Amino acid sequence: MMQLSVRLVPIDHTTLVITLTGELDRTTRPVLASFLDPVPKSPLTHVLVAAGDLWFCDLSGIERLALTHRALRAKGGHLAVAGARPPLRRLIALMGEQADAAIPVFATMAEALAAAGVAAYRPAGPARRHLPRLRTVQPAPAAPAEHRPKRPGPR
Repeated sequence: MMQLSVRLVPIDHTTLVITLTGELDRTTRPVLASFLDPVPKSPLTHVLVAAGDLWFCDLSGIERLALTHRALRAKGGHLAVAGARPPLRRLIALMGEQADAAIPVFATMAEALAAAGVAAYRPAGPARRHLPRLRTVQPAPAAPAEHRPKRPGPR
């Protein structure tokens, strides 16, 4: 089964970074749509998609991004893709040839943020896993001789 992970990082009241990990296709498109559907009615004008960990994206995924891009353009903003792998860049370019407004693609998130008018932004480091802490167990002190069980001797 294909999976898509979506991580939202608000930058300011008009800019949102969405990090996509996994596969974006017709089966996972509703996951992304649940996050993007409210965008046109919000104060957001710039949505920047960090796509470096998007392993696969088909035409239906690009169409969903393009729908949000068109809605943001109507508000004076845009949706942009940053860090996309070559197949995704090619798919966006091919789709852009047939659309009135191609989705902007940037090599890095820093370039995408600069184009959105964001001066400074430090991306969060890799996601940290919460693992249990292990503590050292001290050996128990030896019991006094009178409390030690007697070992059976050789027979």
